[in-house]
Amino acid sequence: MKKRLCLLSALILSLSSAGCVDQIKARMEIKDANTAYEHEDYKTALQHYTTARQIDPNFPDLDRMIGYSQIGLYVPEDKSPANEARADAAIIELNKYLKKRPEDRIARDALINMYLNANRTSQAVDYFRNYLVAHPADLEAVKSIATLYAKQGDFNESLNWYRKITLLDSKNPEAFYIFGVVCYEKVAKNPPADLAQKLDIVMQGKRALQQAINMKTDYFEAMAYLNLLWRQQALLETDPLKAQQDVAEADNIRNKAVEIIKKKKAQQGAKS
Repeated sequence: MKKRLCLLSALILSLSSAGCVDQIKARMEIKDANTAYEHEDYKTALQHYTTARQIDPNFPDLDRMIGYSQIGLYVPEDKSPANEARADAAIIELNKYLKKRPEDRIARDALINMYLNANRTSQAVDYFRNYLVAHPADLEAVKSIATLYAKQGDFNESLNWYRKITLLDSKNPEAFYIFGVVCYEKVAKNPPADLAQKLDIVMQGKRALQQAINMKTDYFEAMAYLNLLWRQQALLETDPLKAQQDVAEADNIRNKAVEIIKKKKAQQGAKS
């Protein structure tokens, strides 16, 4: 009913309702802003969106579009105060919007990308930690925070969150596969100095990859990494006989993976 009254007021050019006039003015500013934004004229778009919000702050998407315009103006790697201020403004606006629309994943992705482009990974982690208090089962959020901790170089915290993914997505073999790959990448490229810790990571990775293979028997990608972790275990053995046994097991798993790949290729060739 209110919208119909506003429309009627506009048609008869009545100025008796300031609220309706403000809505019309704000919509005109938004229209101009949208046109500028579509043409990547983010400075002009920002001016019009900001003016529209000053006239009528009740349009819920204005915070988002002001944030997007600030992102459009931001230049990665530019550390000038003016550019950093654009990052600050974009982050403030998108956080404000997401408090009202937490389910908007596109806006959330834009915010996280802004954090990362501005080298503010710790703020991105804080955002997801706060978000997960109210949405503890949001799998995509858990995946994001695991990735962010990995980007920070905090392996232990990252692995904890990858483990949470396997709990939340326990019927998906890929969740266990990714956990195993993360373990391999750690021991192969940046291993802890303590050999017991390294062995513990190897064992965790092996268990996860074996779980993935148990769930998906032709999972040759998981077999490839399981093979590599057996070889890492062999390097840690003090008993030469056990080391040989580890390598033999790695060879066995690798050969199974190769056979599966050959079979799949043959099946694809038969279909073509």
